[in-house]
Amino acid sequence: MGQRPADNAADINAAVLARSAVYAQLARATELLVGGRPVPEVPDRAGASTILRRRGQRLTQLYVGLRAATIVERKFPPSPNRVTAEPARSLHRAADAVGVIADILASHVPPGQGPRTPEGLAIRAGGGVQAGIADIARLTSILVMVDLALPRWLSHGRGHLTEIYRPVAETARWTASSGLGGIARELIAAGRDQPPLDGLDIARSPLNPAPSVRTVDDAIGAVAAARSWMWQHPGQVTGAHLQLGTQLGLAAHILVSDGEPTMVGGWRQAAVAAADLRATPPVGPARDAAAELAEVLRWARSQAAVGHNERAELGDKQVVRLSSELPFLAATLHRGLSAALQRGELFVKAEMPLARPAGSLIFRATERWRPAVSDDDVVQDLNRGLAQRHQPDIDGTGTAARAFPNPPRPKASIAQTLARAATDAVPHLGPSRTR
Repeated sequence: MGQRPADNAADINAAVLARSAVYAQLARATELLVGGRPVPEVPDRAGASTILRRRGQRLTQLYVGLRAATIVERKFPPSPNRVTAEPARSLHRAADAVGVIADILASHVPPGQGPRTPEGLAIRAGGGVQAGIADIARLTSILVMVDLALPRWLSHGRGHLTEIYRPVAETARWTASSGLGGIARELIAAGRDQPPLDGLDIARSPLNPAPSVRTVDDAIGAVAAARSWMWQHPGQVTGAHLQLGTQLGLAAHILVSDGEPTMVGGWRQAAVAAADLRATPPVGPARDAAAELAEVLRWARSQAAVGHNERAELGDKQVVRLSSELPFLAATLHRGLSAALQRGELFVKAEMPLARPAGSLIFRATERWRPAVSDDDVVQDLNRGLAQRHQPDIDGTGTAARAFPNPPRPKASIAQTLARAATDAVPHLGPSRTR
């Protein structure tokens, strides 16, 4: 658009609506990250100005500022045609991109409901939230730059359009001078070096056949695929998943702890208990998830067998990444155990009565199995073992902060990806720039 005046009502309407949509989607993403609205009601701009001038409460101020920035005292109809002009197109892309991020968050932490995935549990425990808020703040600071240029762009239009869009210019001036940009910069600084949310949606579905595991990255990908599927389908978790999962937890934890008995006790107890259970074999995707666990178990045992010196090539950071998956695997197995007990699909050995076959003088014990219940010793042992392993680590830091290990293929951060769409709009608003 360059220095061309804002003289097309349809394009201006589209830009105005897209601008408000970006702010609204950022506010929605904030709600999802923190588990609800930081304030019950959003005040008008005067009330928002009062809140933004207070000391502290930066998260609340960010949310109030985002919501207040969407308030325009006049409604504008959407363009009936596809928008192709700038800056409306860039702002529209930014709104769509932030909306997709919010949708992904909602799939893990739906509003008004409990977490649906292990990643959702991590978010509710605080994992990655501070970095996510910093990403939102980074995009907010870019939008404030857009609002700095917006009134001048609108004032270059014809006289009647300038008057029509005066409420938009007033909202943009308020946002630019409200202090929202400064609040955003403080939140960006607070989120620096915090665990990111970039790995939130990296778990693939279990594959058939299960891919061969040769590296830590392969192992993490397979474990994430299996445990994400089991978390989403607790009604299909079987004894095979419990046995393979606990054996894998034990083998992987031995890699991390070098076999220290005090470190592997929970997994050892769970693996011994799970081995005493019987269940119907998994089928379909459940079988694929079990195969993924079996392949990682094979790899983990092969690593444990080579000895500490040869295993050192894995590296401390890689081992920590593998370790970060174990608490969530334990939580997933714990949940699947409860569901399997409710369905009556787990079995334990019953008392073996003595019976004498016809014509024999010898009494023989007949092996029998009965549905397992929560009071059975083996079930309680399994419950206790899994519960130990998804509690916070013994160093007190907890597992939530490491909920999102780096994916095998590095990708741009949320802020970097979405900022490209938002910043595309800025040059087209400044009257002194050209395309």
